[in-house]
Amino acid sequence: MTRLVVIGLDCAPPALVFDRLADVMPRLTALRGQGTWGALRSTVPPITVPAWTCMVSGRDPGELGLYGFRNRVPRSYDLAVPTSADVKVKRVWDLLGEAGKKVAALFVPLTWPPTPVRGAMASCFLTPTDEDQWTFPRGLKGELTARHGEYRMDVVDYRSDEPERILEELYAMGEQHFAMARDVWESRTPDFMMMVEMGPDRFHHAFYRHLDPAHPDHDPDHPLVAEGRRYYAFLDAKVGELIDMAESAGDDTTVMVVSDHGARPLEGGVAINEVLRREGWLTLKSEPEGAGPLRPEMVDWSRTRAWGEGGYYARIFLNVAGREPEGIVSPGEEEEERALAEVRELLLGIPAPDGSVMETRAVDPRREYRKTRGQPPDLMVFFGDLRFRSVGTVGIDGIYTRGDDIGPDACNHDWDGIFVMAGGDQPARGEVTGLSIYDITRTSLGLLGVQAPADLLGTDRSR
Repeated sequence: MTRLVVIGLDCAPPALVFDRLADVMPRLTALRGQGTWGALRSTVPPITVPAWTCMVSGRDPGELGLYGFRNRVPRSYDLAVPTSADVKVKRVWDLLGEAGKKVAALFVPLTWPPTPVRGAMASCFLTPTDEDQWTFPRGLKGELTARHGEYRMDVVDYRSDEPERILEELYAMGEQHFAMARDVWESRTPDFMMMVEMGPDRFHHAFYRHLDPAHPDHDPDHPLVAEGRRYYAFLDAKVGELIDMAESAGDDTTVMVVSDHGARPLEGGVAINEVLRREGWLTLKSEPEGAGPLRPEMVDWSRTRAWGEGGYYARIFLNVAGREPEGIVSPGEEEEERALAEVRELLLGIPAPDGSVMETRAVDPRREYRKTRGQPPDLMVFFGDLRFRSVGTVGIDGIYTRGDDIGPDACNHDWDGIFVMAGGDQPARGEVTGLSIYDITRTSLGLLGVQAPADLLGTDRSR
């Protein structure tokens, strides 16, 4: 019986896994030698919630209506965290289930609340508490809790200055998640099983300065430099346990190891709303009393033409009459395009803090995606091509920051994740270029002999 195990490592970058830390990852390095591997180009934007959902659906963020960790509520100025109910397309486990395959989807982002599948589901880091119903079927929660303890869905406050606690939670969460995955594989015997471990992402946001010598805050003598090698060795051992599990199931089982995006040193932030405020695009009702996040009630919308949302990248919205509650920009392609051109020129012209060219990238979602659902940004801006984050804070001196809106951060996301596939009847193709996050759904369906819908993005890499 043909089977497939997909192991997701959130935020695992090629530079670490394939190069600098390959010596502490013998199992994954050996798997690379047996199959196909390479850098996996992420989504635009390379953010966990849209990226994993694009990976398992073969649809782009515009079609999904997912543009970040939080998304605009249409016809309002508010943001909301999406749930599985916001995913209006079939994901790979749905397609496989319809074809008669047994599936298991474990901890994959945007599976809260869990949905019925032909098999098993354990929801993701967005699960509010262990007391909530985080599995399908319902009884699976009791089985897993009895054998593995209270569900550790995430690391608490991983951006805080508590390295010992963060590390303790990271290792405990990883141990539990991989143990639960082995449990489900053995007890539910799925044809397809996918699990995602969020630990690498949390480790990078807390400690990436200690992993990358190119980071501006890197100290080669810091004790946490060794911790990075230890953590990646731990991940490799856990991945190795799943490789052994798959190999024991027979020669027709394929293993795929993927990540949704990479990581890179964070050099600072650009206070996007301070820029817009100083250039007359954004007007506040009064001067802010110190630095703080921009809230809708602070804005004089009758005199505001554009504002931004901070994060890994800047989401710029025009305040369009008839679309926004208090819009003033005249609706219509010509007027909106003129305003966007001015904002684009302004933002692309921002230099780096040292005065050098920042090499910022600006993307129009209407041209980037096949279609757009929900309330997409009018402009997506990647400062320094992700060297700098966008910060929504107002009331600061200048326009540059070292942290972000939610505290200290050691890394930003990067454009490339990882892809490794071996086992089954897959040949040892070696390193392959041009891999895309959209390839994963088509490849998974191809490996299990299921016809992919014609309109999916991506390429079947199993052939």
